[in-house]
Amino acid sequence: MYIQELMKIFLPLLLVPALAGSSAPPPKPVRWEIVGGGGPRTVFAGKPLQVVLAADIAEGWYIYSLTQKPGGPFPLRIQLAGAADVGLLGPIKAPKPTTKFDPNFGIETELHRGKPRFSIPLGVPAGARAGKREIMLSARYQACSETLCLPPRTEKVAVSLRIRNDR
Repeated sequence: MYIQELMKIFLPLLLVPALAGSSAPPPKPVRWEIVGGGGPRTVFAGKPLQVVLAADIAEGWYIYSLTQKPGGPFPLRIQLAGAADVGLLGPIKAPKPTTKFDPNFGIETELHRGKPRFSIPLGVPAGARAGKREIMLSARYQACSETLCLPPRTEKVAVSLRIRNDR
């Protein structure tokens, strides 16, 4: 178990030596966006609102799932920050991951490739003050290919909400 914990910490650093000697920025194989982004989304106080966060993962790359077991790579973590009265109303829904044994970690890993979408149930309490709120969804993930793992990184995506309490 001790060896696996050390691998989890040091393996990402060991797998990017080519990047260390280069002046080029590390590759960014994952892009995040809010589906149907643009203007503010209306949420009625006391009612749920589903916001969909989509990853666009470059060909040949993958990220680990929200349900990735401990003792291996860094799992995906999606968190909410910003307005104190906006919160998660339940678990984040994710597509079923692909499983693959990873000999570097010695465990079964759970992967997402392509364009997975994550449905995030948001809401504000009944009686919340009406008006605009700016929140941030952050995705902390580790991207890997068959030959390279990048260190974990966090990407943030802004979401504008318009709170209404007239319903």
